[in-house]
This record gives sequence, C-alpha cells and structure tokens, in this order.
Amino acid sequence: MTDDPRFERGFYHLLPDGWRRRDSEPFPPLRLETWAYEREQPAEDAKERVTLVRTWKKPGMPSDKLDAMHSWFGEPVHPTVCRNVTLECEV
Repeated sequence: MTDDPRFERGFYHLLPDGWRRRDSEPFPPLRLETWAYEREQPAEDAKERVTLVRTWKKPGMPSDKLDAMHSWFGEPVHPTVCRNVTLECEV
C-alpha cells in the first residue's frame, strides 16, 4: 500500500534535441520553451492526472518552428490508459 494522494511537480524544457526535465534554476540555456508539470494520483486505483502548462517561450521563436519541434518530439508526457494529460498555455 502507498500513501494517497500522490503528487509531483516539476518543469520540462524543450531543447533543440528534445525534452529535458530540470526542476530548479538554472534552467537549460538553449531551451525553446518551459512547461510546468504537475502529476496527481488521488488513489492507488485512480488514473494519474497530469497538467502541463507552458510558462515560458523563447522570445522571437516563431510558432511554426515550435509546432514542428512538437511534431518531431511530441509532448514531454504522453497520455495512456492510466494517465490523463491536459495541456495549457500561459504564454
């Protein structure tokens, strides 16, 4: 048995070579975006609930280039039958 609920927070950063997780500063200098990550699992038999919120975007970075990077690398956390993922953007 585990203690419920389970909760985790952090940050994912999109770099030219893919996603990296780094939860504290200094963040990677070559990052193109930063996404805040929260994961909650209210009970052992419940689905994980993951929320990703874009909190930073490299100034001047064209949206079409970011879209291409997301197409190439996907998102940092993928939905599964045991995990719901919600994407939001602050910037």
